[in-house]
Amino acid sequence: MTPEACPPQPGTSAAPAAATRGDEDLGAVLREYLDVAGRLQRTHEALQREVVRLRQELARKDRELELRRRLAALGELAAGVAHEVRNPLGAIRLYSDLLRNQCRQHQLASALQLIEKIEAGIQAIDAVVTDTLALAPRERTLGTVALDALLERVRDASLKTLLAREVHLDLSGAAPGLYVRGDENGLQRVLVNLVVNAAEASAPGKTVWVQAAPTADEREVAVYVLDEGPGLPEELLERIFEPFFTTKPNGTGLGLTIAHRLIEAYGGRLVARNRPTGGAEFVLWLPRAEQAGTDSAEHVAAPPSAA
Repeated sequence: MTPEACPPQPGTSAAPAAATRGDEDLGAVLREYLDVAGRLQRTHEALQREVVRLRQELARKDRELELRRRLAALGELAAGVAHEVRNPLGAIRLYSDLLRNQCRQHQLASALQLIEKIEAGIQAIDAVVTDTLALAPRERTLGTVALDALLERVRDASLKTLLAREVHLDLSGAAPGLYVRGDENGLQRVLVNLVVNAAEASAPGKTVWVQAAPTADEREVAVYVLDEGPGLPEELLERIFEPFFTTKPNGTGLGLTIAHRLIEAYGGRLVARNRPTGGAEFVLWLPRAEQAGTDSAEHVAAPPSAA
């Protein structure tokens, strides 16, 4: 029998087949291992991101808690200090009025100019006292506030600054027919403060927008005040609501502090941030209310408004 005609011996084709199956099994194991390793890596990265987020959230909550503690301590001192300052301030104003009358009788023009400067200083001090009093808690009655009418009053109260800065106020982004819970005068003060700040941060010809809409769950109303200014420096965002912190040469540093305290007293929230397209954005979340007259009044310990 020739070699070509010899039948294959048992086992001569089994070894290569087994080797092939072994390679396939090893490849499957390696692929499964790499797949598991990839999933573990992605899970690890996701956990790392969550840890970073939670740390940032914890730091933010710590800052908010510290701000509340400082405001509470300041509020306790505010009423007493303001009272002690206002008593002599009233006497100074009285004597200044008497002196002005005498100078007018004797036509002392130079003295009258000095008296005007004294009274300007008195008004500045009185403004600080008024703002400081707004930090002191007091029983307030919260009611239902129509946002449409409130924004019109805000426009009127901000008009002087808007005209001086040549800045336009756009209220068209506020959804009509919205009602919120709060104190009308206090909310007007907050929004006027935010609009005026936005106008002062804007160049002539720019626009300040006030927008409002219900949140997704319709339990709150979100009110946005946006400008086209340079935005807020990142290093100042954490301090912007601190009492007596200001970047204005003649500011008291209490406007945003009072706004923050008022909104929280109404059961809302106030945050400041920068817009991705440039400029600053202040957002108020206020409890939504039914139409005026359908909600009962609510008594809360809230700071008074000097608006």
